[in-house]
Amino acid sequence: MHVFHLSPRGRDTAPGSSTRPWASLAGARDNLRRLRAAKKISGPVTVQVGAGHYEQRETVAFTHADSHTRFAAAPGAKPVFDGGERLSGWKVGERNGRTEWTLDLPDVVAGKRFFRSLFVNGRRAPRARFPKFSPDLKGGQNVLRVGEMLEPEKTGLGDGRDTFKPRPGDVSDTWASLPEAEFVVLHYWIEERLPKPALNPRTGWVSFARRSAFVFYEAHENAKGERDHARYYIDNLFEALTEPGEWYLSRETGRIYYLPRPGETPANTEIRAPRLHSFVRAIGSVFGESGDRMDVHGTKQVSALEFAGLTFRHGDWYSPLAEKHIPTHDSLEGNDLPIGGSPQAAIAVPGAILFRAARNCAVVDCTLEHLGVYGIEFGPGCRDCSAVGNEIHDLGAGGIRAGGADLDGLGERRTGDIRITDNHIHHIGRVFHQGIGVLLGNAADCVVAHNHIHDTCYTGISLGWTWGFRDTITRNNVVENNLIHDIGAGLLSDMGGIYTLGIQPGTILRGNHLHHIWSHDYGGWGVYLDEGTSYVVVEHNLVHDTKDASFNIHYGHENIVRNNIFARGKRAMVSVYRIEPGHFSANFHTNILVGPSPMLYRGGYKGNIASGALIANANCIWSPGGKIPPITNPETHLKEGHPAKFTFAQWQKTGHDECSIIADPKITEGRKTWRVAPNSPALKLGFKPWDWSKCGPRPRAQRT
Repeated sequence: MHVFHLSPRGRDTAPGSSTRPWASLAGARDNLRRLRAAKKISGPVTVQVGAGHYEQRETVAFTHADSHTRFAAAPGAKPVFDGGERLSGWKVGERNGRTEWTLDLPDVVAGKRFFRSLFVNGRRAPRARFPKFSPDLKGGQNVLRVGEMLEPEKTGLGDGRDTFKPRPGDVSDTWASLPEAEFVVLHYWIEERLPKPALNPRTGWVSFARRSAFVFYEAHENAKGERDHARYYIDNLFEALTEPGEWYLSRETGRIYYLPRPGETPANTEIRAPRLHSFVRAIGSVFGESGDRMDVHGTKQVSALEFAGLTFRHGDWYSPLAEKHIPTHDSLEGNDLPIGGSPQAAIAVPGAILFRAARNCAVVDCTLEHLGVYGIEFGPGCRDCSAVGNEIHDLGAGGIRAGGADLDGLGERRTGDIRITDNHIHHIGRVFHQGIGVLLGNAADCVVAHNHIHDTCYTGISLGWTWGFRDTITRNNVVENNLIHDIGAGLLSDMGGIYTLGIQPGTILRGNHLHHIWSHDYGGWGVYLDEGTSYVVVEHNLVHDTKDASFNIHYGHENIVRNNIFARGKRAMVSVYRIEPGHFSANFHTNILVGPSPMLYRGGYKGNIASGALIANANCIWSPGGKIPPITNPETHLKEGHPAKFTFAQWQKTGHDECSIIADPKITEGRKTWRVAPNSPALKLGFKPWDWSKCGPRPRAQRT
């Protein structure tokens, strides 16, 4: 094993020894390439990264030529790679009775740079916004509503437009900075950033340089056929720069403005502006993606490249670039303008550490913080890679994502055997609110385990990228022993603690603890099996305190749901949103259902929940006081004439829960786990307890 050294006090022209170390990641890469080409070294290499602050000005690109290299923190060292520029030379002035700092950035005027994130003394500073929106339960209430829409009769999901009319008084024609603002629309399960707004003062309509992907409604119609208009806030508006800690950047003049907090001075305040999108891009050569003449299966992978114990800090991403990432289930193509953002999961936003066509690569015990992007990305063609033990927080999008080609794609671009374990992912979705804690798109044979995910604006863990019953490569994934809580912040809808999509044979969701899942409109489910989810096993999960049902199926085939505790769903304990004839969605047995909830089982927008989509039996059901809530069809009794509700006795007569019991399951609730008493009546039905105290990251010595 060859060992070289890196230090912020080193030189890239040095030999890389402990006494004469290299200075940068790029320098180490280039020196190792030369040494390998000259055959002075062979086999694996470790680069020990010394303590200190590394100013990283450019993304470092690795290829298959850089394989079998490990960049690891030296013993006891905590090295930081900083993608931000410290801004200095502030001019101190006053505006509207407040102290104001200003600085001119020539690169912004030249079009070389722009950013949505700014970090002041180690924390994300809020942009100037109207109203004072922030991505949390309280600040998320500070929004406006779309006033009028063009062709409001067009209600299809993909009927997005580039124009709407604000409500009277919400947008002023006196705002000179309006063309540099972004309108951030919050609706359905996404946010959309509509740039370059132009207000027509005669008509009151506002138009944008991009269209929305989705129609300007809040969500799907309710049982009465009603729809609210979408919410939005205005980002980067100079006229909204009013409170200490806020900032504004003008693309036209290149001037950045900051209103200092009490006690801050230019001398004691570190302000950093990101200059990087990705810190590392490790990309192999795949057939059809370069000018190289190679066999269709002749991929040159990046192999055994690892980063361990390093911190990556201060990065951002600006362009939406979303059109090529449109999910196949949406008819959004064919319009004359690009869309204003990702139509699901912030899929267009890249990772700060990105792998593509990689084998046996890893990110271990690293910290990724204060970024405007996803943290780690295993893209097309990645296999046998891992992200283990990382601290990932204050991110613009999501935490970790993996996915590659679908069934129609080249096999060399398929992704699988990814291990994502023992990571702490929190306070994400700060810019792109639809970012997900862990996202597996088209990926197979992956393990997502022992992660702690909290304080997100959307779903905790998501699996699958195929809508409906088409075959998919997403299969045999195991999601177990994750701790997922405080998800959603009431910002978006149609979300869950764990979300699945499409046919996924062999996938298991086991032993996860999920609680406090909070959507804006509909959704906010604990475990959510969405469109076409089939052949998934859901077992031993503890799910409680959700805005909607603790467990929900949209529609699917032959899932197994057993030995779970589902408790205190605010809308229902369990729901099935589309009941389809000819097959069942789930075999639902030996679960414990605990209220209070207004409904036991809730039907959705199609079919009669009593028709057999959910085969329920041998469940232990309890609600405080012993009174069990009804089973309901709250929407389809109006649309399709199905019974509005059933009592539990009537429900049993339809063939459901015939062997289930109404009894106190004798549960003791704890902060880390819930315990079922040895004499619980649920055990007689076959319920098998689980120890949820082991959810979340393990000590290093216990990782497997």
